[in-house]
This record gives sequence, C-alpha cells and structure tokens, in this order.
Amino acid sequence: MRAFVDKSSVIKDLEDSKTPLYPVLLRPRRFGKSTFVQMLKCFYDISYKDRYEEIFNGKNIYTANLSSHNTYHVINFDFSMVNSQSNTSMLNSFFSAVATGIDDFMIRYPDFVFDYSELDKSDSVTLFNNFASAYSKYAKNCFTKGSIGRLYVMIDEYDNFANQILSQNIKLFRTITGDNGFLKAFYAAIKAAAANANCIAKTFITGVSSVSLDSLTSGFNISRNVTSRACFNEYAGFTEAELAKLIPQLVDLKQLGISADEVIARMKPVYDGYCFSQEAKQTVFNSSMCLYYLDEMRIKGRFLPPEDYLDPASDHDGSKLQPGIGFY
Repeated sequence: MRAFVDKSSVIKDLEDSKTPLYPVLLRPRRFGKSTFVQMLKCFYDISYKDRYEEIFNGKNIYTANLSSHNTYHVINFDFSMVNSQSNTSMLNSFFSAVATGIDDFMIRYPDFVFDYSELDKSDSVTLFNNFASAYSKYAKNCFTKGSIGRLYVMIDEYDNFANQILSQNIKLFRTITGDNGFLKAFYAAIKAAAANANCIAKTFITGVSSVSLDSLTSGFNISRNVTSRACFNEYAGFTEAELAKLIPQLVDLKQLGISADEVIARMKPVYDGYCFSQEAKQTVFNSSMCLYYLDEMRIKGRFLPPEDYLDPASDHDGSKLQPGIGFY
C-alpha cells in the first residue's frame, strides 16, 4: 500500500538560517526517509520547474512561496543497495551507486557531458572528483554571479552498508572509515567540492544511526547532525492528525463500523511512541507499520488487532530473537 502525507512544510525549517547547509537527519528503518528525499528533489531541482504547480499546488509549502524552489541542480545517491559481503563487491557496488546517481543527473540534464567509461569501476572517489570537476565548469555557464543555484547533493541511506559491515567485520569497517579508507575519502571529496564556489551548495543526508557519521567526521566535518531538533521531529513517520486524514482514504470505515479515532486508539500502543527531540510536543507512528496494518485490514474487511500485524520488512533482526539464540 502507498500513501502520501504532506511533509513539505519541513522545507521551511531546512531553509531557516538556523539550519546548517549540510544537515544530517536520521530516522529508523521504514519511516519514509526515501520518500522525503524524493520530495526535496522535486522541490529544488531545476529539471522539475515546469511541474512545480502540478506537484506542489495545494501542499503546505506552496503558500510559503519560497524563491529557492527549482533553482538547484540536484544529484541524489542511494546507498541502500551497496553490497557488504566482501571488500570487492562493496567497492564495485558503491561505484555503481554513485554512477547511477550521475546517470540520472545526465538524463535530466542532457547538455551536461561527462564520460566515466574508462575509469576503474571500483574507484568511486575518482569518479566523484571527476564529476565535480566537470560540473563546476558546467555551472559557470548556468548561473549568474550571486544567483541561487549550483549543486545540491542528496544522500539516502548513507550508513546502510557501513552498519552491516560494522556488525560483521569491525576490521573492515575501520579500514573503509580510516584515514586512507575509501568511504572517508569519498566524503572528503564532497567537502572539497563544497569549498568550490562553482560546485556544491548544499547537501542533505539521511540514514539510521550516527555511528558511521562519527567515524567520518574528520573527512566530512562540515556536516551537522540535526536529528534531535524539535522542528524535525515529525519529518518522517505519521502524527495522529495525519493518520486521522489518511485512514478514511485507505479503509472503508463505514463497512467496518468504526471511526478513525477508534482505529488510532488501537494502533497507538503498538506503532506509536517515537520521539526524536526532548522539546517535541508529540510522538510519531512508524509509517511502514501503519500502512502494512491498514492494508491488511482493507484486504480482510474487518477490524484487526494491530499487535498481530507487524510489517515483515521492518523485522531485520527478528531471527536473533528466536528461541535458542542467546546474547552475551
């Protein structure tokens, strides 16, 4: 089941002068981080300018009339599919993830010419450096001096594979994040490109935990973890108010003979309770868990006990809790 909850108002907080240019926003798995990144891409990327009215008219951010919309070139990298089984597969798949982001960029900007066919397919740092160099030349012809623009780098699931390596092979983790490690070198390359007046203007990074970020800070010390700021507490996940609007669109409440408030009351002890800031005024529900449960209720056509319906896609470590497996 798919559903859209309008989180566009968070863009105003990202635009606030108190928010750094290179923020990191972390959330648990299956919370809607990737969907949020896609929304940011649609809002900021120049290639979506002709679709701004179509996509954002009627959304919360539309009335803010921000002048920054559709004024950047956006490149986004998704590291969720990086293979951590071996050092070779990790290097090759990381290169592939970076190349996929570049390929997508070139589709949206066909006048941007960049050829990486002769590069070592395991050297993602050189790939990014060459891309950044080509982009800085390209940007000089795209933006007038002092205008809003340049490159906005968005990275989704920055730590997905690194966390897997950390739990399986601490030696390899230290190698890739150490002084000569490729991962630290990759983020150092981003930092260097951000210092170039014609290259990176902003970054936005999502992930699950700050463990890998802490290991990369010397290479990318311009980033700032804003996860616990109250203004971002509800940037992912569902609030009760959002669920109250969403539930009637997803299930036939009349057929079930119940109200949205009754459904929320049953869901709250099971899927609610996430709070990411001490100053936050409300908690949020796990969005994937909610949608899985509501879809099951829609299919079965009856009111179901939510405690019996936990999204399998969110159960990454359930096998560790099976009988006979101990922790020491």
